[in-house]
Amino acid sequence: MSDRQARRDLNLLAAGLALSTAGDAAALVALLLRLQPHGSTWVAGLLAAELIPYIVLAPLTGRVVDRFETRRVLLIALAGQAVLCVPLALAEPLWATLALFAGIMALSAFVRPATSALVPAITGKEEAQRGYSRLATGTGLGWIFGPAAGGLLTGAFGPTTAILADAATFALLTLACSAVRARRHPAPADPDGPTARGGLRLLFGDRLLRTALIGSAIAISSGVIDNVAAPFRFVDQLHAGDSGYGLYLTLWGLGALVGAQLVPRIRLSSAVLLAVGNLLCGLGIAAIGLAPTLVLAFVASTAGGIGNGFMNVTQSALISERTPAAQHGQAFAASGAVIQTAMGAGTAVAAPLVAALHANGAMLTAGLVTAASSLVALLITLRNGHNR
Repeated sequence: MSDRQARRDLNLLAAGLALSTAGDAAALVALLLRLQPHGSTWVAGLLAAELIPYIVLAPLTGRVVDRFETRRVLLIALAGQAVLCVPLALAEPLWATLALFAGIMALSAFVRPATSALVPAITGKEEAQRGYSRLATGTGLGWIFGPAAGGLLTGAFGPTTAILADAATFALLTLACSAVRARRHPAPADPDGPTARGGLRLLFGDRLLRTALIGSAIAISSGVIDNVAAPFRFVDQLHAGDSGYGLYLTLWGLGALVGAQLVPRIRLSSAVLLAVGNLLCGLGIAAIGLAPTLVLAFVASTAGGIGNGFMNVTQSALISERTPAAQHGQAFAASGAVIQTAMGAGTAVAAPLVAALHANGAMLTAGLVTAASSLVALLITLRNGHNR
């Protein structure tokens, strides 16, 4: 594939992901606002419906992505999400809302590994890191603008409009992906070769990937604790108010965008940059917990976001580099299941940790644990010669 065609395909994917991610974030805000008056059980159910499909379906989704032409899997899943968003927007029973949302997340469990597996087919293995950087930029922009759009749409027109807008973004992403020219065809079956290994065994059988994923899982769990503690830290302890808390979220998101742009320009391996990204995230979270002033907390937020941007790009790049191309679907599905499990674990411990240590203590503890584990991962990586 020519460089021009590869850039075109990447731009189509990145633009579609930016729009779709914004729609997803807007719809999630709308659904949370719809369920919140009915109690925390329904809100917790919605968050569980967001996480569980990635974990439960990982063995199936990875095999489907690897056994069928990847762009076709992506198109079918995206079209299915667009269709399911319509009854979700109109559903009145709460159980129907949860069931339809779980269905959309189940299809998303196919979309993420398919998108990640398609990138090396577009760019070639050597330039995959640059491709993941482009996609991370699109996704980051979506997460910056999506929640605000969701709040505005829900406040002005109600949750139905916000969810229907998400259906439109899925339809537009489907159209964008249909214009992608790259194809990733399944490799011939070889039950005696490396394709016989499952996704988790593939990841954890590689020492470098095992070290990297454990570090990332700890960092993501800490990030969830940060999400729970941050409103109390900024509003109650640092007296930033709602606008100050919103600025913290914006600075973290902007830092992530900067980090994603920097990765291809830094001449270090994906493994080293992933460990550095996890380390920056941990130090950023810990520094927010320690910061004596609001300005220093904002600086720490930006630094943590830059580390988050490193993570968003290098984890995908490292998996694509260290696993066989024929099993990229299974590898990305398994890594998604690991990350979602880490998010669930972080969610489970966040509230008790904040209650026990207060917001600043919880963030300091989570950040230091992440920084320590990331430093160990970095030293192991450097010792094994993966520094460039």
